[in-house]
Amino acid sequence: MPMTGKSLRVLIVDDNRDGADALGLLVEELGNQVHVTYGGTQALDVANVFRPDLMLVDLLMPGMYGFDLAKRVREIASLADTTIVAITGLKGEEHKAFARESGCDTVFEKPVALADIKAVLASVVPAVASARPPSKRAKVGASLGTEHRLPMGEARRIRNERASKSLTQAESEAAITEGIAHFQEEYMACCSELIRTHLINDLLIVRLQGVLTRAERQLAKSLTPDKGRDLIKHTRKQLIELARPMLESLVHEVTGVKVLSMYHDISTLTGEEVIVFSLVQSPSFATGEAKHRPR
Repeated sequence: MPMTGKSLRVLIVDDNRDGADALGLLVEELGNQVHVTYGGTQALDVANVFRPDLMLVDLLMPGMYGFDLAKRVREIASLADTTIVAITGLKGEEHKAFARESGCDTVFEKPVALADIKAVLASVVPAVASARPPSKRAKVGASLGTEHRLPMGEARRIRNERASKSLTQAESEAAITEGIAHFQEEYMACCSELIRTHLINDLLIVRLQGVLTRAERQLAKSLTPDKGRDLIKHTRKQLIELARPMLESLVHEVTGVKVLSMYHDISTLTGEEVIVFSLVQSPSFATGEAKHRPR
């Protein structure tokens, strides 16, 4: 499938879970980083963390309409450059006009055509490219890659050899990635296909791809889609809550900062799991390139 040429951060918001997850798979196959949420209130919290380049938003949702979500997003300075596209089953020009007045850049009627999705992605790429100048932090991340791992023992050795006793940001992300992978293998008898870890100020975002166990996938097939999805989500949430002290201890050891709160979500169709740790303050990092060799 053709790619957009540059990866975008895309947030999809729709209370129709099957439709949202299916659209998420499509946008991800086009070469983008995707997060899917099923309600406007939750989407607002996620947007503050995920900082999407593009939001694809349903207009009629319980709790918070897409119209209101667009208005709230437009009030957030850090999301000023986010493109908001409404995808709705509502007919009529008055709904489209109201959506644009609320802050949406474009409005599509359901079912949206693949060509329209591709056109929107292509239109956002140039703006994102010009708005993301290369930085020293970006170069360090690119040289290490947060999908690489740094064993905790090696992280301790590196930290002890430095006067600051701190890791660089890239090393911290790599150590947390390794810790999460080890936790999955030992505690859940499964391992993600890909783990991405990002430290942004006082937030730590861990995105895990392909985390459903074989048993969970079989369970989803044996039940109705809604029952299977809800049961898997409930079970996984319980597992994460039970492991919360372990995960918070891992984050504290690597960053030197305690965890204030933890947010968890999982898509039972795309298999993406997201864990967001809110820290009591922003960690202090060592400066300079990482010396270790990631495996």
